[in-house]
Amino acid sequence: MMRWDFWRRERRETDLEDEIAYDLALDAEERIRSGVTRQEAERASRRDFGNVLLLKEGIREMWGWTSLERLGQDLRYGWRTLRKNPLFATMAVLSLALGIGANTAIFSFMDAILMRALPVWRPGDLVILNWHTKGPPGVVHGMSGSWYNDPHTGWSSGDYPFPAFELLRAKNSVLSSMFGFADAGRLNLSVQGQTDLVDGQLVSGNFFSSLGVRPAAGRLISDFDDRSGATPAVVISYNYWRRRFAGSTDAVGQSIFLNRMPFMIAGVSAPEFFGVNPAGAPDLFIPLHAAPLFSEDPQDDEKTRFLDKNFYWVEIMGRLRPGTTLRHAQSDLAARFQRYVNSTASTEEEKVDLPALVLADGGSGIDSLRREYAKPLYLLMAMVGLILAIACANIANLLLARAATRRREIAVRLSLGAGRLRVIRQLLTESLLLAFLGGMLGVWVAALGIRFLTWLLANGRDSFTLHANLSWQVLAFTFALALITGILFGLVPAIQATATDITPALKQIRASASRSGLRLNKMLAIYQIAIALLLTITAVLFVRTLSSLHSVELGFDRENVLLFHLNAKQAGYSDAALERFYTDLWARFRTIPGVRDVSLSDFALVSGAGGQTRVTIPGRPAQQGRESGTSVLKIGPTFFSTMRIPILLGRELQERDITGPAKVAVVNEVFAKKYFPNENPTGRHFGFGGGDGKFDEFEIIGVAKAARYNSLKLAIPPVVYIPFSQRVDGMSFELRTHGDPLGLVATVRQIVRQVEPRVPVSDVNTQSRQIDQTINRERIFAQLCSCFAALALLMSCIGLYGMLAYTVARRKGEIGIRMALGADRHRIISMVLRETILIGVAGLTIGLAAAWGTTRYLESFLFGLKPKDSLAILLATGILAVALILACYEPAMRASRIDPLTALRHE
Repeated sequence: MMRWDFWRRERRETDLEDEIAYDLALDAEERIRSGVTRQEAERASRRDFGNVLLLKEGIREMWGWTSLERLGQDLRYGWRTLRKNPLFATMAVLSLALGIGANTAIFSFMDAILMRALPVWRPGDLVILNWHTKGPPGVVHGMSGSWYNDPHTGWSSGDYPFPAFELLRAKNSVLSSMFGFADAGRLNLSVQGQTDLVDGQLVSGNFFSSLGVRPAAGRLISDFDDRSGATPAVVISYNYWRRRFAGSTDAVGQSIFLNRMPFMIAGVSAPEFFGVNPAGAPDLFIPLHAAPLFSEDPQDDEKTRFLDKNFYWVEIMGRLRPGTTLRHAQSDLAARFQRYVNSTASTEEEKVDLPALVLADGGSGIDSLRREYAKPLYLLMAMVGLILAIACANIANLLLARAATRRREIAVRLSLGAGRLRVIRQLLTESLLLAFLGGMLGVWVAALGIRFLTWLLANGRDSFTLHANLSWQVLAFTFALALITGILFGLVPAIQATATDITPALKQIRASASRSGLRLNKMLAIYQIAIALLLTITAVLFVRTLSSLHSVELGFDRENVLLFHLNAKQAGYSDAALERFYTDLWARFRTIPGVRDVSLSDFALVSGAGGQTRVTIPGRPAQQGRESGTSVLKIGPTFFSTMRIPILLGRELQERDITGPAKVAVVNEVFAKKYFPNENPTGRHFGFGGGDGKFDEFEIIGVAKAARYNSLKLAIPPVVYIPFSQRVDGMSFELRTHGDPLGLVATVRQIVRQVEPRVPVSDVNTQSRQIDQTINRERIFAQLCSCFAALALLMSCIGLYGMLAYTVARRKGEIGIRMALGADRHRIISMVLRETILIGVAGLTIGLAAAWGTTRYLESFLFGLKPKDSLAILLATGILAVALILACYEPAMRASRIDPLTALRHE
């Protein structure tokens, strides 16, 4: 009703005027009839009627639109004020846009990773089953999955044996449904003569029905598909359907081949569904019972996966029954699983540390992405929050300076009867207008920031699946942030501006300016310096960490090396044919113009991959401590010359070692020093295994210099390099080139396609970029923190400059008197600098104290230095001190150039 009346305001105003005029005219006519003249009658009627304007205001208040009208007036006046001060408005809006935009960009990633629910039916009812132990559990005899070491809960995993899954699912009184899934890895998909590598996920028959997912086409996997002997069927994802089949409904029912095994496409999943793990979006979903089809020995694999009670490989989620709490479900399921693991422990040693089931909220899916990015995002959010705090302090300083120039205007308003709250509301409206303009521009900054952060996080990886966007939750956050910042930086200056002495302000007496305003300016400047120092120390720590990682001795040459992966085993090659396939390609790649050396290995160096196996030295008893583990890398001919790893003793593996019957190996110097100290290891023998007295024996033919194996951060382990023919699988090729390695990718693809079109080339990269990808987090932190620190430094210097300029302007009369009494320019400059030094020292002291107490939270992100690194602290303090001196130089020089006569005339 109020909205409708608001748009009819002009008519109602006219009606009100007519009604008041009618009442006055009627009263005047009655007085005229009683013998009073018309002039006296009209004057008496108006006098008795009262204040017409006050009456109109009261009636308008009853109509309900006065508050909106006043808001509109405040907004119009605020807009005119900002237009009269374009430099101030531009600086304030840009500062806020950068602060709000950075916060919005980081929050969008927090929303995508930490808060966004799965796009399924009632995600709040979903739970995830995990288990924890103090150390690696002995009851786990085998695993196809992953676990991680949590500092709070110990060893954790979400993988269970299939018999445990069936036991927990049967007669379940706390979950309405329970479903399982597992990673199928990368599969070779062939359809209509075209081959592609796809990411697959194994799912139980009730996977889709439990999640409430509907098909976009065809049907989804059911319990009928998930059983031994069923016709192999798959469901493809919506994105893969659009990408590979152009969204054609003819795709449903087509036959495809996965690792040479025939499957039928049963249907397409919903457009928004990406699985239950936000870290990856599978291209297709396969029944759990189809997993043995991809094994070399399907019967043995089926027995291991579905009958072995100690083989952990199925991840489990469920849906709570209505009215069932998480605690009740946890108690019930944990007790049942405890009885199960007790029954599978065959020795007393295995019973010492048994897995304990823990139920967790599953509305957001598997938490692997949250574990990886939660701490970095919280840290970045704290940093951009501090950036916004500096921006607020900066604008508050500017508003205080503007309030000093508007003292007479505010005094006139107050003297004419305006209430203090009314003036505060007007000033606060101007601040909120600034904040919302900054927020609107901040949305654009956030959109650019999201794209930039996504590019940084992806770092050239095609498999990167994390994508943030400006959802309505993120936009609501931006709106709330703009509102809060507007109140934060506007309220105190508004209160300060209205707490003025009216009489001196009306006379424009300079001495009437409140000293509390100057104190507040200085406090805000100190606060900005402290925050800037904290951010600068953080940036220097991360830059030094990145520098430490880049200075790590690799032990090989990373430049001009092309990497790519081939897996001919998935295309049907095996044993000798597989070995010949890789050897033939090795020879062909060597003939490519621009290629200097070629080799291959089962995974590339410093790629995060790796493995360890047991080592036995013949003739040495285990109790002497010579039996332990070593890392292994299967390599091809000329690997060491290709990677530029020096051979210290003996020789490297040649082509004859790959194809010959002799079992030979090259070890690194760490292996040699550990197992053959003070002796020449060439010609000596060792073996893998040995727990049952049997092991494969190898002869050492060379010792290589220690080279980084799988990580820059971890110490170089003992490494054994053996011919890849010992156990052939997928292989990574290394091509050392004369120029840009990526320029040969097209030639490599053409050669592979000529030899075998069913084998796709994947994971194309350079050795340099792959190493950089392993330290992607440190690189991102160094880059972002440097940007944030530079922004904080700039804002702090602008704030200090503005505060000093404001102080000099306020003390112009005082400085003029000092100069009139004989003070020279150097004394005035030193006076201003002394005040700046005091502010700087106070800010640096507070900043150092804050850094001393908070940098310990950065320890897990650093490499090669401590959080309280003295060099980083000294460097950051020096940078900030120089910046502060530069910021105060111009105001100090301006103060020294004040004309005493002009300054005294103003007084």
